[in-house]
Amino acid sequence: MIHRERILKTLRGEPTDRLARGELFIADEFARAFSGGAEGDAVERVIEQLDLDLVSIPFSAGWGTRSQPDEDRALQAVVRWRERDQFVFALIDGPFSAAVKALGFDTLMRYARDLPRTARGAFREGAHDIGVLARALRDAGADGVILGDDIAYNRATFFASEVLGAHYFHTLNDAAHEIHALGLVVFFHSDGNLSAVLGDLAGCELDGIQGLEPEAGMSIARVRERVGNRLTLWGNVGFDFLSAERTDAEIERMVDAIALGTGKLIFGSCGGLVSGMNIETVRRTHRWADTARWVRFS
Repeated sequence: MIHRERILKTLRGEPTDRLARGELFIADEFARAFSGGAEGDAVERVIEQLDLDLVSIPFSAGWGTRSQPDEDRALQAVVRWRERDQFVFALIDGPFSAAVKALGFDTLMRYARDLPRTARGAFREGAHDIGVLARALRDAGADGVILGDDIAYNRATFFASEVLGAHYFHTLNDAAHEIHALGLVVFFHSDGNLSAVLGDLAGCELDGIQGLEPEAGMSIARVRERVGNRLTLWGNVGFDFLSAERTDAEIERMVDAIALGTGKLIFGSCGGLVSGMNIETVRRTHRWADTARWVRFS
């Protein structure tokens, strides 16, 4: 079974030969350490050696990061990876990230509190370019889009769930609908604790949720209970687990806790492979997922 087919079958809830897996992001520093300084594309070597079923090409580094990817180079990467058999995702700004980049976090929070109609307009304006970029991504050969919108921290969402429900999720849903109309798969990504808004996310026209940060109290089994069977869940392997040496027993327990009974699942870290992670733990965790037991349902 080729990689792209394994992802597509997972999204449809169909049987696969093994658990699908992929990473939201692979930092250059991690890739160089993983590759031991070998020549060539270090990120590509990580994808090959971990036998990942998808590649995620970043067009954004999130609203809290000053340095952002070069869009032309990212588009070239989409074209290049389309020649391979991995499922190709593009990680782009969602409406929240785009609004924060345009206005600043404090200003957007003030609008959400005191000028809700203005906040709603800011989210809509933030989503303005999503359709244009999604068309370019489709034409370049992408299979799907990840809307990167870090709307939460470790304890809760940055804005009250009622505010997001009234002013943000309509725009997120519209963006997902527009991306779907182009024939692309669409996922949502956020760090932090999303417990208060899982119902809102389940009500959007998404194919899945990426992240599910265990350090923020997110359990993939509890998320499944909240969002139902339609969405594919991707992630839930935390930085804390991957940053230390682990025994086989620890890895087996962690993988089984994620995989057993969770239905449509893409195995991977909650936020990508980054500097500070233990190389061998990452390698062995992905290898263990090859033989993971999991229960599929559509």
